[in-house]
Amino acid sequence: MSDPHLGSGSSANPNLVLTLVYFLTIAAILIGTAVYFIVMARITDPEVRLMELITTQREVQHLIDNLSSQFSNFWRLPLRWRSMKPYYTHQTLSWIFILALVASVVVLIVALALDLAQVARISTLTYVVSLNALFMVRQHLYYIRRTYLTYDAEHYLVLDTTKFYYFDWSVFNVVQLGILVIEFLQLLSFPIRDLLDALYLSKNQQLNGNSDGSNTASFIIGIITMFANLSSKFYVIQFWFLVSVIGCIVLVMTVIHTYNAMRPHRPIAIYWVKYLLPLANLLYLPMLVMLIGSAACLSKIGTEDASDSSSGLLRCDSPSVVKPLYLALTVVAYTAGYVILTAFVTSFDRIPIKGEIHYKSQGVAFLKNMSMLLSIDFLLVANSYRHIRSILSLVIVLSMVCFNINTQPCFVEQINYWRTYGFCCILWVALIVTMLTNEDSTLSDTGTGGIVSALAV
Repeated sequence: MSDPHLGSGSSANPNLVLTLVYFLTIAAILIGTAVYFIVMARITDPEVRLMELITTQREVQHLIDNLSSQFSNFWRLPLRWRSMKPYYTHQTLSWIFILALVASVVVLIVALALDLAQVARISTLTYVVSLNALFMVRQHLYYIRRTYLTYDAEHYLVLDTTKFYYFDWSVFNVVQLGILVIEFLQLLSFPIRDLLDALYLSKNQQLNGNSDGSNTASFIIGIITMFANLSSKFYVIQFWFLVSVIGCIVLVMTVIHTYNAMRPHRPIAIYWVKYLLPLANLLYLPMLVMLIGSAACLSKIGTEDASDSSSGLLRCDSPSVVKPLYLALTVVAYTAGYVILTAFVTSFDRIPIKGEIHYKSQGVAFLKNMSMLLSIDFLLVANSYRHIRSILSLVIVLSMVCFNINTQPCFVEQINYWRTYGFCCILWVALIVTMLTNEDSTLSDTGTGGIVSALAV
């Protein structure tokens, strides 16, 4: 039986191509990173290499201290009102979001047991939003108190006053620029994909015609952004791959922490953790957004949006997929992955050298969290609330623009300018998409070529 999502004249299976590109890209990144550091270790002078290792070990130890402080701050929630002083707002909001988390978990379990599809969808959305909001509140409190938590006020004073006007073209900076471009395309893909889905629905409702243009555009977006819109038979492979990766991360962290706590005189060297940061930043959105896409797809089963096979990021309608099991694992994997990855990429607060592209951790924290809220908005909010979804996307992107202008999260001013320009481009596209998707008559008369013309205005 032919795949209904493919064009009749297609000579190759786009889903297979996209799957191969997805896994080969990850493999190439990992292998390339390992080869680079092995080669650099061999060609670098031993004395220089020793000094680099000492510096790296010191930086990584600072990262681990920050990571420990973040987790410590995350779990320290006073119960008494008197103990919340002077952070009443942060502590109160934290408890509100915790109660929302607990309630959503209970409702989700009941909904899955009783097969209440709409209730399961709402509880999934509530859980994910509450988790992100809770972590944002706790991180904001951490950045307010971190001088007292880390006992390193001088270090953060230097970070707050450091600024460069230009950057050099080192290998590290080239990698950072590449990550910036990929992140821009990933964020830009959300409003564009939403418009393509709306166009697909409009054409099907009025003409019941083919959707080759929409499928082709979604295929290209999937390759560029690593957000793969695969057929259902590839969903199981990708799902277990992501769950396995997150499980391995949790296992490695637990083993290293336990071993070093039991044998502090002979700890496991962790200088290599620094080299995982570019990988974590690059794969942050693809990994977490694919889990959000999994939750969105699974929560649609049994609802009116389930008939729209184009909507969303994944297709999980395979008979082998057991909804309660996969949705529960998705929620657990997202919780572990989001907390660990977000804390990890926001804990590296070293003082950069002149001309190096580096970011303030509070800037990374805010923009990463807002990126996740943008993905949650587009993937978990139902199509019947497309108007609200579009307005929320405008608010989220506008907040990212204002934050980038006000805070200047990168130490290099050139990067801040270009990043602000990129966010403004995303805001413009989101605004155009909002106007097009909220006018049914306009959307029904607009083809893929018309969309490109509108976005280019």
